Amino acid sequence: MKGHSAPVKSIAFNADGTLLVSAGDDKLVKVWDAEKRKFLQSFSGHQNWVRSAQFSLDSRMVASGSDDRTVKLWDVVHASLIHTFIDHAGMVSDVKYHPDGSCLATCSTDKKIKIFDCRSQRLLQHYDAHADAVNTVSFHSNGQYLVSTSNDATVKIWDLRKGQIMYTLYGHEGPTTTATFSPLGDFLLTGGDDNNIVIWNTNLNAMVTEELYGITAARLDTEVYVTDKAEIKRLPAEIQKPTKKESKIEKLLPPPSQSASVIKQAGSTL
Repeated sequence: MKGHSAPVKSIAFNADGTLLVSAGDDKLVKVWDAEKRKFLQSFSGHQNWVRSAQFSLDSRMVASGSDDRTVKLWDVVHASLIHTFIDHAGMVSDVKYHPDGSCLATCSTDKKIKIFDCRSQRLLQHYDAHADAVNTVSFHSNGQYLVSTSNDATVKIWDLRKGQIMYTLYGHEGPTTTATFSPLGDFLLTGGDDNNIVIWNTNLNAMVTEELYGITAARLDTEVYVTDKAEIKRLPAEIQKPTKKESKIEKLLPPPSQSASVIKQAGSTL
């Protein structure tokens, strides 16, 4: 399929694999029928390259992030713009929907991560996340954790319920460029400019079980497997204590019933 008139920067399926969304340097976001290999519609409105686009859980919306520093929500059914977020001070690198579709995570070259409520279009959480540009974000399958990569060579895991840093991982030499949890969330894969893929055994689901029911040993398996090296690295023995900067949440939605269902309020309110 002839997709765009400039390089394509992002492509993603919807939940059932029937639709595709693509985005590129032509500043456009396009929706395709994956089964019929047919173009359906195009969204224009970004003023610079579009780096990331993703369907909502029900496929009724598409979120896109651009070098114009904005995040846009598009209505697929009515082919219209729903809302434009202008909260980032740098180019938006990645956008990801929460597993239940209630909120959206974004990251930017401004070193920040932001969580937005998709229903009210308001900011839920703001993290001064990294010492350099944030490249990608990805949710754990249970929706309670977020992983981020950055040009500062670290990978960070965030506890969204508490609104703070959980782990900073030093498995790469140079910028980290991608990270994703396995479908069940028991493994984390990271990649970077050092040409390596690192597999982390997280055991995060067991930690949630321990916290909720007190019946499962809540600890991280510390073995890490590096694809081209024999050495075994180890994660921190304890959960990281956040600095004031890393735990900062600038805005939260009052009251809690209006906020995204999985993310609990943490820190100070407005």
